[in-house]
Amino acid sequence: MKKNRKYIFENKKTRILIISCIIIVLSIVFVYINYTDVVNSYSINKDLRKKINNMDIVIGGETVGIKLLATGVLIMGLDRDDVNLEIADVILKVDGNQVESNAELQNFTQLSKGQKMKLEIMRKDQIFEIEVTPTFDELSNEYKLGLWVKDSSAGVGTITFYDRKSLNFAALGHAVTETKENYILPITSGGITSTDIYSIKKGINRIPGELKGTITNHIIGEITHNTEKGIYGKMYDSKYFENKKSIEIIPKSGIKEGEAIIYCLLDNDTINAYKIQIEKVLLNSVGNKNMIIKIIDEKLINKTGGIIQGMSGSPIIQNGKLIGAVTHVFLNDPLRGYGVFIENMIEDISNIN
Repeated sequence: MKKNRKYIFENKKTRILIISCIIIVLSIVFVYINYTDVVNSYSINKDLRKKINNMDIVIGGETVGIKLLATGVLIMGLDRDDVNLEIADVILKVDGNQVESNAELQNFTQLSKGQKMKLEIMRKDQIFEIEVTPTFDELSNEYKLGLWVKDSSAGVGTITFYDRKSLNFAALGHAVTETKENYILPITSGGITSTDIYSIKKGINRIPGELKGTITNHIIGEITHNTEKGIYGKMYDSKYFENKKSIEIIPKSGIKEGEAIIYCLLDNDTINAYKIQIEKVLLNSVGNKNMIIKIIDEKLINKTGGIIQGMSGSPIIQNGKLIGAVTHVFLNDPLRGYGVFIENMIEDISNIN
């Protein structure tokens, strides 16, 4: 009996020792992970501060026209399945000749007289060559490749901020994409223009709203980059920011759930502030869906029904400081959507020379 008691006692001590060791190890791991997060956060904030110190940032809010000229021509659809082509492929060259427009591709197709054409294709940053034989269409009396292609893109969006020192601007908070796969359009050039908003289509469940505007020929800036977190480039006309006050930046670690405001231009050429609620800050998220936001301003809801196309890029301000930009709307709830962290956009804009 005494032996059994001694065994039980020693066995109990062993279990306690094992549990204690596990607790100590877990505590060390927890402390290490948190220490690493703190160090990484400090490093990121330090890098962000360094970039901001070389900038003089003012907020945007202006609605602008966006025109992009694609690199090569983008395949939007196929009428044939006997070729190794896919939607979102970009045709860069035909028989060694660069292709910059739909018209050029059509011209090369007619010149082929039905002979095989060697196409240089870019697919997800991979470049390769394939051969395609045009078919003759008796109805139009032309040779055709059986492809639907696009060489440019245009739309309406909102400026997020300007850097007065470099004359750079940031807009949209997301890329200009094409095809249902949201392929980021590679660009050779582009510009932002003044625009005249003539109507607002209100958003409802499952049907996004839209700012409808006329894109003018008055070019006010050059687009040089189209990335996952926005479009970026150089401003030509300083009047858009010369009379504005500089604004401070809040990194993602300083953003709080709660009330904030957005700035956007909906009519009468006046940028107005509207109340929103930051429902969730997704600190570990990447890309352009970093905050969940909700429109709570009745004036904006009455005008637009919530977040609508064209408002992408609207700057988000909290406690008088810039924290991000509106990017997406939830299809099943137009009052709610996503925002991107401003530090993500600053990371991109700092790569512009």
